Amino acid sequence: MSSLISLKPSSNNFDSYLKDINSGLLQIPEFQRDFVWGLENVLNLLNSIKKNYPIGSFLFWTPETEFRIAKQVGPYFLKDSYLEDFEHRQRKYILDGYQRMSTLFGVLSNPEDIENFTINTELYNSTFNINYNLESEVFEVNLRNLETFSVPAYTLLDYESFLTHSEKIQREYNSEQSKIYTTRLKRIVTTFTKYQMPVIEIAGGTLDEAIDIFTLLNKEGKPITPDWILSAKTYTDNFRLGDKIDNIVEKIDKYNFIDKKPREVAVRDLIFRSIQSSFGDLYLDNKRTDIIALSKKENFQAQVDITVKSIELVAKFLFEELLIVDNKLLPANIQFIFLVEFFNHVPNPNQKQIEKLKLWFWVTTYSNYFTIFSPSKRKTAFQHFQRFIYEVDINPVYHEVNNHIFDVPILPEKVNLGSVRSKAHILFMLNYSNNFERVDVEYVVDYKILKLFSETEVPFYLKESANMVVCLNTTTNSIFIYEGKKKSDLSFMLHQENRGKYLEYFITDEMRDNYSKGNIIRVLELRYHLIYTKERDFVDKFDLEYQEKYELF
Repeated sequence: MSSLISLKPSSNNFDSYLKDINSGLLQIPEFQRDFVWGLENVLNLLNSIKKNYPIGSFLFWTPETEFRIAKQVGPYFLKDSYLEDFEHRQRKYILDGYQRMSTLFGVLSNPEDIENFTINTELYNSTFNINYNLESEVFEVNLRNLETFSVPAYTLLDYESFLTHSEKIQREYNSEQSKIYTTRLKRIVTTFTKYQMPVIEIAGGTLDEAIDIFTLLNKEGKPITPDWILSAKTYTDNFRLGDKIDNIVEKIDKYNFIDKKPREVAVRDLIFRSIQSSFGDLYLDNKRTDIIALSKKENFQAQVDITVKSIELVAKFLFEELLIVDNKLLPANIQFIFLVEFFNHVPNPNQKQIEKLKLWFWVTTYSNYFTIFSPSKRKTAFQHFQRFIYEVDINPVYHEVNNHIFDVPILPEKVNLGSVRSKAHILFMLNYSNNFERVDVEYVVDYKILKLFSETEVPFYLKESANMVVCLNTTTNSIFIYEGKKKSDLSFMLHQENRGKYLEYFITDEMRDNYSKGNIIRVLELRYHLIYTKERDFVDKFDLEYQEKYELF
């Protein structure tokens, strides 16, 4: 560590730090990740402060050199006219606590007092325009026409606004009610104005040294995301890993490869793990894939550029070739990482290679391949898969023992997205309905799971799958619409006028004959047997041992 670097713990109240942000003394380095907090995060932070709970320490850094600064702080964006002035003044960077500090700046600053920034009104109103309700004593979004007892959150740090609002309360409510409200207002104002924010300030040193300190200080606290560390350590004027990840997240959104939660969750982590594994070793090998060591590689930036392109190709391959039209259908995240390794080396596979990849996918899915293997065996399987990349004639599936046949687990009683076996079954039904042909992403929206009979009690031995219809939701034609009206179930497929139709959804004329006689259970028995037989025949092609608990015939 540099002999010039120093650490100093301190604490101060919110108002001091928010003024420093507004004046440009406290800034966000551009290598920080984007602001990703939503309304729930904002309210949780405010409620923690209200209860006087700790919200974690902050890490500020005064470096030896300057870095470009981020223009966004919460809902505010630095004006271009002030950018150069801000970048060349003496300042501190927020190294840890960006999300929290941006939230506090966005919520507790009076927009009329923000001089050097413009406001994103839509973002402000949806996430940062918060009031404190003196009646219910909760924080809430500032909607129109709120009562006087709902106080703008920035009042909690603005003495003049506090006095003005107190007077307004006293005018509008009787003495007893106004006393209750003003007492509550004084209490919450006192909590926020006296709340101390613990800060550790680093002075001097390099970015690597600052991040090392950051890492050490957080060993027992909040985990530091690997992509953040690599973003910081590899930051240059024309390269930021966080931007690369942001861009590819937006691109694979087209293939429904998204999180419903904020973007820093599962998909970002999967992208990072794919990048981490793109240097030849599976990310599970901690010695060879240490995130700090990766950032030192000369080819790091070039490899990242290759890998993010491959990530888009993998999302497209999974969507169009295997009908993983929603990332929740991906049986195992590690399958994605293996496929990224393939496309890193073979961006334009021929048909034989595509078929081999599909075979590998179905075997690893139906056998629960990555669950039954230990981490060390997964690394061996990765090395075997890498050999297949260059020798397409070998079997891409790794077998610990030659000629070993994997077992297919029994389908759970309830089919959902919580197990690999259930996902295998859903994907089989999806692909079967499309005759195992590829789809065009431009014409497919997602998939649907609907019931054949919405009100029918299904005997336990038939399982859910006997009454389940899985089908693509397309932009052209859909079976969910019948005679111009949406149906709660798909029993219309069993009408006699539809004879010879819908075999792709495991519907036969024998089922229609039984349906016309009111033999609903028999319909389900016939359908279950058909699904079971077709899936077993499909699995047998891959030399897998298919297991099933109930034999009906």
